[in-house]
Amino acid sequence: MNSLGERLAAARESRHLSQETVAGLLGVSRVMLSYWESNQRRPGEQTLERLASIYGLALGHLVSLQTPLPGSNVAPGADLVSLLYRDAETGIDDAARAGLRDFVQFLDTYADLAERLGTTPYRLEASPFNLRPGFVTKDDIRRKAEEVRSWLHLGMGPVGDLAGVLDEAGITVFRCPLGADLQLGVSGAYLHHPRVGMSIAVNVQTTPGRQVFTMAHELAHALYHSQGSAQVVSYWARKDDRERLADAWAGEFLVPQESLRRTCENLGIKSVTSAEEAVHLQRGYGVSYGTILVRLLQAKLLDDAAYEALQTARPVALASALGYSVCEDEWGQDLSRWRLDRFPRRFVLMLATALRDGRVSPSTAASVTGLTLDEMAELMAPPAGDDDPARQREDLEFDDVRGRVA
Repeated sequence: MNSLGERLAAARESRHLSQETVAGLLGVSRVMLSYWESNQRRPGEQTLERLASIYGLALGHLVSLQTPLPGSNVAPGADLVSLLYRDAETGIDDAARAGLRDFVQFLDTYADLAERLGTTPYRLEASPFNLRPGFVTKDDIRRKAEEVRSWLHLGMGPVGDLAGVLDEAGITVFRCPLGADLQLGVSGAYLHHPRVGMSIAVNVQTTPGRQVFTMAHELAHALYHSQGSAQVVSYWARKDDRERLADAWAGEFLVPQESLRRTCENLGIKSVTSAEEAVHLQRGYGVSYGTILVRLLQAKLLDDAAYEALQTARPVALASALGYSVCEDEWGQDLSRWRLDRFPRRFVLMLATALRDGRVSPSTAASVTGLTLDEMAELMAPPAGDDDPARQREDLEFDDVRGRVA
């Protein structure tokens, strides 16, 4: 290569990093980075040292025109964790920081596994939506939520398995411990990973309802705040304009106001007055009790006095008494219960394929995922044979259904 600028561009591209990501790590504009790579300006020595660190190179390898650059198979050297820390500023504790490191490490592992299999993670690289100044009213937010629902083919009813929906759309969702104390911990984070694309971290130490809201909240960041910034860390104490918009959008996305009013009309509920009614609606939409109360209040289906009174209810115990299925995580969070469920389905399928084909050993897979060898053995297990009782029952049910529709 005949110039420093060409070497800088080649080093960045070999690490699969965008100009925006590198500029964010350096604290400079993307335009300035472009100037350096096109030889219109030359970075100072301290900046060159920082670039060498980001690209995982010795400074001499980066700047010496006589020394070939290492190949593109070298792992990216950019400190994406620092990028998340920078966005969080000082508002999070050590547990949240450890969880963010876990998040980035998983994304790197996902990309490495895909590379070993000769493929790339199915990913969404850019948002098909935009957010222009002056279009952030309640009606605008409602319209934007409807547009995304249409894009995801969700209709206007309950979302269902949001993590699965996002996985199918190419947005990776990973659950990790980010702190039990939401005053200092993190509810979730969004990161545009250079090899995995749009990725969301969800705090597994929060309730299932809170996790669903976090996914929707971070989805808003991914779709509307990712153009100028590749990362957003969300936590309780953060109350900037981006967070307020993401909260409002998430509520409208998960529980559309017109859908909620229609449901209440069909149930003959003019105004919710009991915790039982609120729990029925909460379970129907698959959100937290707090979320449904807020949405009912915003839809004018709950007055202020009833809102205050219903906050004292015990929604999990009430749901159990009403006959709803209540999972253990609603009573208390325990990371050990999640195991494989922490990971996106596409990653689990990819890992199972790699194990069965012998491209990854069980011990290696266990070490990079934090799972046990027994769990790796389950992933490698062949399909149930004809003598398996469960398989026999399924075959009988299949024959019965086929006979009915034939």
